[in-house]
Amino acid sequence: MTPEQWKLTCDKVADAMLTHTRPFVTPLGMETERDVRLVGTGSYVSRENRILLTCEHVAVVQPMHYRFHGCDDVFAHPGPWTMERHPVDAAYAVIGDAAWRARSHQAQSVPYSRFAPSHTAADRAEILFFRGFSGENARYAFGLHQTNGTGYATQEKEGSGDAQIFELLWEPENIELTSQSPSEAAAEMKFEEAGGFSGSLVWNTRYVEVTRQGGRWTPEHAVVTGLLRRWDKDTRTLLAWRVEHLRAWLDAKGA
Repeated sequence: MTPEQWKLTCDKVADAMLTHTRPFVTPLGMETERDVRLVGTGSYVSRENRILLTCEHVAVVQPMHYRFHGCDDVFAHPGPWTMERHPVDAAYAVIGDAAWRARSHQAQSVPYSRFAPSHTAADRAEILFFRGFSGENARYAFGLHQTNGTGYATQEKEGSGDAQIFELLWEPENIELTSQSPSEAAAEMKFEEAGGFSGSLVWNTRYVEVTRQGGRWTPEHAVVTGLLRRWDKDTRTLLAWRVEHLRAWLDAKGA
């Protein structure tokens, strides 16, 4: 595959994954009499219960507000969060049926069966993807907290990571918009700061794996491979907790 062909492939995969994951994801924010701001990103997951999953350092900010895709209303979670500090840095809240059905929306939850057993890519070149909400693309105006989600196709940095985390390449100057990006949104979007992506699910698209075996790839082949935890400016990477450890933690907590 030539560089131009690979670029077109990444363009196609990114747009497909962006559409596919949009219903799963919500911005997480807080509002007080003095402050309104984006805190991080969360995802709805169906397990024993329907949960809202994010990082502990995000969920610890209270009161926490979330949204459903396709609904403009903002909801404050009134119940408790189950959370654990670093080195786990994970948290979840149960979203009951009453809360889920409070308004009409198009949100969906990720089936737990789509969480991979472990972070294992068939090839170093495999396309990884995450969707989240960055603080630089969130603003408060006209009584509304406006947040614009963005999705990114990237790869794991070669020779990085350890038994707990893996690292995603994050090089703002090399970010390119996909062919399906709306021109109006593209003109306003910033790509300099990764703050706010904490809590995003990282997906192994499995594009290289599926197509190498002669299959026709679709976003349904993608599996969750990690939980994005923080941005490391020095290494120019985003650090993600491996899915096997996330699964073990959720199992232990009985989520």
